[in-house]
Amino acid sequence: MVRIGGIIVHYANTYLEKPVVPDVKITGEGNTDVLKCMLNTGSDIYQGACKKRGSTLKEEYKNASGTCYMDPRDMAKLGVNNWDTVLVKTDFGEVVVNCAVSRDAPHEGTVFICKGPWANTVVSHDTYCCSDPTYKGIKCTVEKTDRKVLLMADLMRWVYKKYVDETDDDTVENMESLGELPVYKGRKWEELIDHDL
Repeated sequence: MVRIGGIIVHYANTYLEKPVVPDVKITGEGNTDVLKCMLNTGSDIYQGACKKRGSTLKEEYKNASGTCYMDPRDMAKLGVNNWDTVLVKTDFGEVVVNCAVSRDAPHEGTVFICKGPWANTVVSHDTYCCSDPTYKGIKCTVEKTDRKVLLMADLMRWVYKKYVDETDDDTVENMESLGELPVYKGRKWEELIDHDL
């Protein structure tokens, strides 16, 4: 909140390590291993701010876009808390993302992931003649996992086999992270020298 010319203006501070989410105490035994839900995707102020300032390779973008926002009752069923990791699966793919209490709860049975690389791995690529994939109303399952959420370059390597040889398929998830810097032909930016460009 800031005061501009005698007017109090509320704004969202988008320069944060992680998006602001409700600090709700999740109570529940986590009796459900796999939760059936409906997935919706869309834009978010934190994800949009990261894209505008060009930080899509960074940890902050992963935390903004690689997060599944859930109703606290659904989180209790799975036994997860803010910033635990979950595996979201659809008929089109699967992705590991953070989970957090939705700022738009209640919406039991519905989860939200920001449009972006993580959501793109679990939505249909079919546009049904309208030039856009189906971003909403996708049947999915959500389950708790100990796997980590990948940075964008690592996600591109894992899902789309970018920056790897075809023989690397079995070890992609266990490879050293490409990090937050740009990648060129599978090599970290700091490894490049001028004549390689």
